[in-house]
Amino acid sequence: MKQKAQTEVITIVLISGIVIGLVGVAYMWGMPLISKRTAVTDFLSAEDFAVKLNDKIVDISNSGSGEATLTIPKGLIRVINYDPADLRNPQKNSMVLEIVVSQPLILQNSVVLKTNVLGENATYGEAEPRIINLSSQSYGPDYKLIFTIHFRELDTRNEPLKGYLIALQQGTITGTSQVVLSYAGTEVKPGTAANGGDIILTKIKVDVI
Repeated sequence: MKQKAQTEVITIVLISGIVIGLVGVAYMWGMPLISKRTAVTDFLSAEDFAVKLNDKIVDISNSGSGEATLTIPKGLIRVINYDPADLRNPQKNSMVLEIVVSQPLILQNSVVLKTNVLGENATYGEAEPRIINLSSQSYGPDYKLIFTIHFRELDTRNEPLKGYLIALQQGTITGTSQVVLSYAGTEVKPGTAANGGDIILTKIKVDVI
């Protein structure tokens, strides 16, 4: 398990290096300097927002109460509800931030950001409850960067076996101004965790204005 985790971290470092290299190529041969600086600023701002958004969700989940409001710096956010019939669906239980930039920071690729362990299941207490993924696609003369914050199951390895999952619930589904988070209760699903134990869902309502 330790060797696997180390391999995943090394892979992420290598992927990050590839992204940096692609950014460098874009800057060398791309648009005027002001456009390049704007693209980098927008990317860093969006990445920072994705991390802060995750942190707020985790804080509310850990405290079992409360709410928080964050202003979207740029772009549009979509909420993809968790699926109670398929809790480990990697296409669900996510928040997606889309921004448009003038530079091709990555081209038709998908990379993982700010995440130390990969996989739809990870160990409770060792891994983050989410994976942040970045992809890109052409958008007319520009490029759309797509940041996905996906929440996955974390399982204990010792008795009593349990699984934990932050479950996103849609309020207002899309928006460009603010994200409003609020605690929406917990639910226990007996025997449905990947390790065979009970899975505990912490529900977070997400309204995007």
